[in-house]
Amino acid sequence: MENPVKLVSKGFTMMELMVAMVIIGSIMTMIMSGFWQFSDQNSRVESILKLRQEMRILEKLIREDLQAAVYLEEFMGGGEKDDVDDGRKSGIYGINETRGDKDADIIHLHVNRSSRFYRSTEYKNDPMLHEVSYFLIENDDDALKFQRREEFYLDPDITDGERSIIHTLSNHVVSFNIQYYRINQDEALDEWDSSNTDQQDSSKNQKGNWIPAGVKVTLEIMDKKGEKLVNVFQVNIHPPMSSNINWYLKEK
Repeated sequence: MENPVKLVSKGFTMMELMVAMVIIGSIMTMIMSGFWQFSDQNSRVESILKLRQEMRILEKLIREDLQAAVYLEEFMGGGEKDDVDDGRKSGIYGINETRGDKDADIIHLHVNRSSRFYRSTEYKNDPMLHEVSYFLIENDDDALKFQRREEFYLDPDITDGERSIIHTLSNHVVSFNIQYYRINQDEALDEWDSSNTDQQDSSKNQKGNWIPAGVKVTLEIMDKKGEKLVNVFQVNIHPPMSSNINWYLKEK
């Protein structure tokens, strides 16, 4: 009589199965951790690239306006009647302001360039002289808006006007600082008033140093994710030239 064949059942024991599950779980954790880390890094890179693009646009706008700044001599002369000064200003009027621990400067200026906002006006009808302002303002939810104001026609008040158009350039600017430099002077000024005769440079035999030789602008922007970008750039406005050149404009 033949002996019965014993069938051996092959498979995983409970211990082997648990070890396998632990190993697989560890591998999946590593894979997912790497994936989320890569995803976060990719999102951060995208945020920084967007901030850089926004910063380039803001710098371009500010540069072009500052380089077109002019002092209107005849316009300023029109403010005196019967020895009464109506307080009008021309050139650059920069005010040093802060919001909390952040800079929130304000700048008003006359620019000799075509209008940016009044596109419906034919180019031939553009007076090529406008008021421009840059400033930070708070929303109802205490968020900041970086705005540019443009007034098509000039009036005695360089800070406001009935035909002003205000555009919000950015919702990400958290700090805006401008420093002003006089001709052949290393010390920076936090404020500038072209009507202030103390800022005139008599050593150059000019009628007045109405427009600064250059400015340094510091912009800080931050998105909702907390990514920050700081840009510091200098604008050479009216460099020193021969002693018979005055940086002012007489209206035609």
